[in-house]
Amino acid sequence: MKMDIFSGLAPLVGKRATKAIFRTIVYWMCLTLIFSGVISPCLGMAQVLAPVSLKEVPVPVPTAAVIPVVTPGVNPIPGPGTDLVFRDLIAARIVKDQNALIRLGKALFWDMQVGSDGIQACASCHFNAGADSRSKNQISPGVKDANFLHGFIGGDNHFGNSVVPFTAHDINFPFPGSTEPPDPNFNVPGHPQFAPNYELTAADFPLNDWFVPTNLVPRGNPGPPPVLVSLFQELEGVSRDTNDVVSSQGVRNTQFVAVQPGNAEDLGTPLPDIFNTVKPGNPRTKPRVRRVEPRNAPTVINAVFNFDNFWDGRASFIFNGVNPFGFRDEASTLIRNDGTAQAPVGTQVFVRITNSSLASQAVGPPGSNFEMSWAGRTFPDIGKKMLSLRPLAKQLVHPKDSVLGLVSQATVLKGKVVGKPGLKYATYTKWWNDTTSVLTPVAGSAVVQKASVNDPRTMVLSPGKAAVVKGKAAGAGLAANEYTQMMWNFSLFFGLAVQAYEATLVSDNTPFDRFNGAPSLNIPADPTALTEQELLGLTIFQDADPVNGAKCVNCHVPPVTSSHTVLDNAPDAQGVPGGGQGEAIETMIMGDNLETANYDHGMYNIGVRRTTEDAGRAGTAPFTNPLINEPFPLSLVELAALRANVTRCPSVPGINTGCLPDDVARFVPDVPVLPRRVSNGAFKVPTLRNTLYTGPYFHNGDSATLIQAVQFYIRGGNFPNTNLHDKTVDIDGIPPLMFPEFDPFVAIRVEALVAFLANALTDQRVALEKGPFDHPQLFVPNGSPAGQPAVDAMLEIPPIGKCGRTAPIPTFLNLKPMDGK
Repeated sequence: MKMDIFSGLAPLVGKRATKAIFRTIVYWMCLTLIFSGVISPCLGMAQVLAPVSLKEVPVPVPTAAVIPVVTPGVNPIPGPGTDLVFRDLIAARIVKDQNALIRLGKALFWDMQVGSDGIQACASCHFNAGADSRSKNQISPGVKDANFLHGFIGGDNHFGNSVVPFTAHDINFPFPGSTEPPDPNFNVPGHPQFAPNYELTAADFPLNDWFVPTNLVPRGNPGPPPVLVSLFQELEGVSRDTNDVVSSQGVRNTQFVAVQPGNAEDLGTPLPDIFNTVKPGNPRTKPRVRRVEPRNAPTVINAVFNFDNFWDGRASFIFNGVNPFGFRDEASTLIRNDGTAQAPVGTQVFVRITNSSLASQAVGPPGSNFEMSWAGRTFPDIGKKMLSLRPLAKQLVHPKDSVLGLVSQATVLKGKVVGKPGLKYATYTKWWNDTTSVLTPVAGSAVVQKASVNDPRTMVLSPGKAAVVKGKAAGAGLAANEYTQMMWNFSLFFGLAVQAYEATLVSDNTPFDRFNGAPSLNIPADPTALTEQELLGLTIFQDADPVNGAKCVNCHVPPVTSSHTVLDNAPDAQGVPGGGQGEAIETMIMGDNLETANYDHGMYNIGVRRTTEDAGRAGTAPFTNPLINEPFPLSLVELAALRANVTRCPSVPGINTGCLPDDVARFVPDVPVLPRRVSNGAFKVPTLRNTLYTGPYFHNGDSATLIQAVQFYIRGGNFPNTNLHDKTVDIDGIPPLMFPEFDPFVAIRVEALVAFLANALTDQRVALEKGPFDHPQLFVPNGSPAGQPAVDAMLEIPPIGKCGRTAPIPTFLNLKPMDGK
């Protein structure tokens, strides 16, 4: 009989909270015993208990299963009960040289030529501690807000307006809009200064601003009898509010026409957009500035530990080699050529690669018409362009770059990097070694994501099936719809290479790591690594008391400081995340009526914004479940509910697949789920490491400084009543930290918590961009000059070698952690 040590407490506070309390008790017992000399770190307690240092957390290793398509149109991926053969990437004959893959990944990540405009790189939104510190033209209206009728690109297209409850005459109905004023009873102003190309200031934050920021937000009572709190009452202490998002600028809205081999910029036709400086919110063509993404860009540093990636987790733990959605895409294939009878030229194969949500994430933005691409560009098009260009041809690479230095064409003269931009060579493998055939896409087989209420982006998710054209040398001139094997498979190696590079970006040398030591590695703890103030902050951070504790540790689980990790979701060798007593599908008692619900571990609704403004984890993939003719959900718990539904969809006896196709069900836990499931408005728990430099914070960029983020938790969220049905129970205020402006003792504790977050979790290698956090030169758009919306004001990020820089990187708006209190 399997025993759950948490079952006794679970009815009181939920399994997640009890496990967090247990982890906290064990953590402190371990440290106390080590410091007192009762036990020795060499006993390897971290191997038995949870790791206490990030050094002890293994970097997930991708393993690949390659399944040939024997009969076209018939999916050969077996269902549950039949194991796939997973091998590491070298054994699977996908990668030949891991170090070469890392070099390729770093080059592709920083290369401005990847973007359709020859400017936008992956790094354009991740250049400052893996995040984005720009402040001009970084505002997007609430384009995912379902409270508004869908405008030109979905949701609310109006900049800076206050949160107005939906009426039949909102700002976008009839589009391009009446100007009916908000309900006068609402009486909460917005941010009327917000507009395309606006320059943010510290005074603009937080977006949801309160007269007394640590006063508990008014709360109802689930009863009995129930006492409800209206939206008007909930926001009676709010001085201003908006559903706008502070995010990252991408490309200008443009229709893709063709690649120009040898040219970094694609051919394209300008399209109208709401991001214009003449009539913001109404689509126009000529005064366009760069469009801004609908969510804030999280850091890529330590992202290798995330189970799924992106805020909503749509970048799947299982990489399919083509797009972000992993096993939810049943059709996309690649072309393999081994030169053998088993794999002749043009062999279609399915790929399923575990531990690879970073690869799934990497292949999303390059095709997105918000982030990096003209609308309609495919990954083979990206491959066709990139394979005609010198890597990083527009950027200098420091000759002492930790990864690319040996292949840099630049030199250092009087302390300055000069000379030729770009690299000397690139390396490829068998998956693109066929130089005698030309591939053309089969008409009608491409998969295109259309804009929806879940996602305003459009992109070609898959070029579809490929037809092999014989008798034409690949080296000859190619038509617009012709590609080599190398070009066709470019998404596979783009994803795996960027992932391999990002997997090196692990910041495991913080004061917090040194304080804990690494018992399993025989690294002793250093009790002097944290100041007294930071130690007090750590105590508050670790306090999981369900009534008065800060409960930070419940979601931001050390040492990764996130709970949506590979470590927590515990996938098995077949890529199936832990179920049952495992961590992938969890139970939690909800705050509205004490009813227990299931949720995806590490995905929570914390009430930053109204649930209806962004569905988050409750979104869907742009692929249809053929058994029920509905989109596949992103949520693992919703997928598990479909698999368990054998009443609606009778399954083969002995193996439950329910309402999921076999090839999808094989990656979903076969566990019973509760009638109540909470995914609406839930987002991935981000890591708090290096958070000093990764502002603004939350998925909508609400807060500019750490004190503002801490105040959010002290007051118990922004929308605890509106989101009550879906909100995690832990967001209920922190009474001992309220009103620091009136109580010096409380002020000391709040400042200590902020100091712990700002200092104890910062790796100085990140702050000083020392290897592996060094990088090539980069030019990022930073809005447009006044009156010149078609022109970019470029911000130069200089090349940095492995020895780093002399001064730390800037914080957002150069703010200090306690600014804005």
